[in-house]
Amino acid sequence: MIYYYRLHKKIVFSTKKIEWLQEIEPKKIFSYENKYIYFLQSGDWKKINPLVTLISPAQISTKKKEINILQKPVEGEAGFDIFPEWIQEKINKREVGLCCNNYPRWRDRLEWKQPEQWKISLVGLGNVGGTLLTALRLLGGEKISRIGIFDTNEKAVLRWEQEVNQIKDGSNKRKLPIVKPIHPDEIFDADIIVFCISIGVPPPGKEVKDVRMMQLEANSRIVNYYSQRARKVKFNGIFAVVSDPVDLLCQSAFLASNYNEEGEYDGKGLSADQIRGFGLGVMHGRAAYYALNDSRNKIYLKKGRVFGPHGKGLVAVDDIENYNRENSYSLTEKVLNANLELRKIGYKPYIAPAISSGALSLLSLINNEWHYSAGFLGGIFWGSRNRLTPAGIEWEQYNISCDLYAELDKSYQALKKQARKLEK
Repeated sequence: MIYYYRLHKKIVFSTKKIEWLQEIEPKKIFSYENKYIYFLQSGDWKKINPLVTLISPAQISTKKKEINILQKPVEGEAGFDIFPEWIQEKINKREVGLCCNNYPRWRDRLEWKQPEQWKISLVGLGNVGGTLLTALRLLGGEKISRIGIFDTNEKAVLRWEQEVNQIKDGSNKRKLPIVKPIHPDEIFDADIIVFCISIGVPPPGKEVKDVRMMQLEANSRIVNYYSQRARKVKFNGIFAVVSDPVDLLCQSAFLASNYNEEGEYDGKGLSADQIRGFGLGVMHGRAAYYALNDSRNKIYLKKGRVFGPHGKGLVAVDDIENYNRENSYSLTEKVLNANLELRKIGYKPYIAPAISSGALSLLSLINNEWHYSAGFLGGIFWGSRNRLTPAGIEWEQYNISCDLYAELDKSYQALKKQARKLEK
C-alpha cells in the first residue's frame, strides 16, 4: 500500500501511514506541478544522507549504505515493483528523491530549492582562494549573481576586490559576477559557502609524506567554527570545503555542527547533504595529464575514473569498463606524487587544485552536471563522480568488477577508520 501526502509545495509518498501529514488521493498528484516527488523512508540519520536521488532498489532494500550504490543493479534483480508504474517511470527519469524522515532537519532540506542565480561566499583568499575567485569571476556569470569575499587579512580582501572587479572584456558581452567584500556576519547570506582556508602548508623544500594531513588539525578548528555558526543561523545552503584534507574536514564540520551546547548529538546542525568536499577534481586532472603520454593508460582519457580521498587511499581506474589492476596502480602512484614533483622544483601546487577541484567542479555542481566531489555515503564523506539534482545527490553507477570493487571497498574502509577518529 502506498500513501501520498502533500507537504507544503512538495509531494511525498510512503509505504507507511503518517498521521500528521496531509494525505491526498493519487489522482490529485497530477493536478500539481511537481516534476520531482520524494519517497519517505526511516533509517539511522547518522549514516544516511537525508536526501539522495533514488536510482537503485538497493537503496530501499539494503541496510548497508556504502559503496554498493556505485554498482549498477544486476539485470533481472528485484526492482521497484512495490511502486506503481508511473513512479517507476519517474525513477528511471531520476525524478524521485529518497528522503530519510528520521533526520531531524529533513523537512528543511526537502523545502530547499536550488536558486536560478547563486550567491556565493568565499572564505579564505590565499593562493587557492584567490585563484578560485579569478576563475569563478571569468566563468560563472551565467549562474552566479554575486561573490562575497572574506579573509581575516583585510588588505587581501581590498586587493582582490579591486583586481578581480577590474577584469573586463572589451566587447562588454561577457557576463561577470560582481565581487564584493563581506563582513563575518554576512557570510551566511549566500546559497553556497566555499572554504579555501589553508593553514600549515609547508614551504617547498620542507618535504613531508602527506601534506594534507598536516593541515587537518589547524584547518578543522576554523571550518568547525564556521559550521557551528551555520547551525546557529540555520543555514540551509551548500557548505563547500576546498581546504585540505577535504574528506575529513567535511566529516569534522558535520560532527561539530550537530552537537548542541549540552554536548548532545542532535542532528540540528548542517545536514549531511549540505556538505560537499572539493578535492578530487584535480586528481582526475592529474590522472588525465599522466595518461596523455602513456600508451598503457591513454584509455583513461575516455573511460577513466578516480575515487576516494584526495590523497592516500585514492583509486585511479584506467578503464571503468575493463579494469586493469597493474596499469591503474601505476597511474595512481603518479597522481599521488604529482604535488611532490612540483614542490621539488620550488612551487606550491595550487593552480590546478583551485581550478579543477574548485571552480570547475563548483560550476558543474550548480549546473547539475557530473563532477567529482565528496558526498555523504554510509556515514562518511566519499569522493566519486556525482551530480546535484532537485531530487538529491545522484551517484554515477558502473559495472564494477570484483577486483575493482575490492580496491574501492579497501579505500572506503580505511577512510572510514580515519573519519571515526574525529568523533567525540
